[in-house]
Amino acid sequence: MKALVTGGTGCVGSALVERLIEKGFEVRALARKTSNLQHLETTGAKIVFGDVTDYESLRAAADGVDIVFHAAAKVTPGWGTWEEFERTTVRGTENLLKAAVEGGASRFLQVSSYTVYGEACMKGDVPADESTECAVCLTPKTYYDYAKLLAERACWEYHRQGKIKVSMIRIGSAYGPRDRLISDRIYRYAASPIILWPGRGNPRYAIVNSYDIADLAILAATSDKAIGEVYNVACPEPTRLRQFAEAMVRARGGRRIWGSIPFPIAYAWCYLMELVATVRHAKEMPFLNRYFILQLNMECNLDGSKAKRELGWEPKISLEEGTRQYVEWRRAEEAAERAKKAKHSGKV
Repeated sequence: MKALVTGGTGCVGSALVERLIEKGFEVRALARKTSNLQHLETTGAKIVFGDVTDYESLRAAADGVDIVFHAAAKVTPGWGTWEEFERTTVRGTENLLKAAVEGGASRFLQVSSYTVYGEACMKGDVPADESTECAVCLTPKTYYDYAKLLAERACWEYHRQGKIKVSMIRIGSAYGPRDRLISDRIYRYAASPIILWPGRGNPRYAIVNSYDIADLAILAATSDKAIGEVYNVACPEPTRLRQFAEAMVRARGGRRIWGSIPFPIAYAWCYLMELVATVRHAKEMPFLNRYFILQLNMECNLDGSKAKRELGWEPKISLEEGTRQYVEWRRAEEAAERAKKAKHSGKV
């Protein structure tokens, strides 16, 4: 069976490529020519160059595949213009749907986000399940969230019209090798001997390892039960965000002193970082921004029981094992970068 994976150089996409190859799929991985292909080249996947914003580049990539796994998106929550999110996440999904249909694919797996629920899973003790209304509104703080919602709607419209069979997963927070969001920030934050936690918040987080997410994505894309269905990606018991940070500290090794910093000060510091990045016309999202700090004090409370009940899926990688894998990967990346710089400077 042939599969196309978008976002193959990212955290979830790269795990999907690996898992699909392990299961005997013939995999094409869509990547931009400017992407870091180092890991992807080791997987055995056929790399096809293209961009979801360029429909013509998708036609050959999707031609003749059976299933499309769409994990690509603009993943810079709280940073960027609406035009950027709309072009990549919304129009990019529409482009890929069209190319998938024209290429003859029968199934389409959309990787979406818990953020489409809006505040429904961010406040209170009742976890959001798949029947919870998607009520996110368009504001400068929710460009990522709203773009994901519009991408979902495009998928369901294609499904409703009978053009392609759609299944969907909604991720809380993914972590694992090649994660440059929550894992990256916690990893760097945990490097300091003194860790100052912003405020007193310690929210529940639906954080799941990328390889477990990939397993669910494949189940949803290949099961007849999952046609037209959406599945939350969450562990049976939610993880507290500080639990994740503490597991990352243990994986890094050494002792840390924990303290706290008043939330208003942390928020103001992030606002300053955003201003500096804006003045410098930085293309990359600041290490910390106001969106990220707000997330440290908001719940990500998801009910993932449907995936177990209908597909038999359960996450298998423990927090200790997952953070250990991330730290090993990160240290290997850092060692390779140091060797590269030393060679460039003539020391090697």
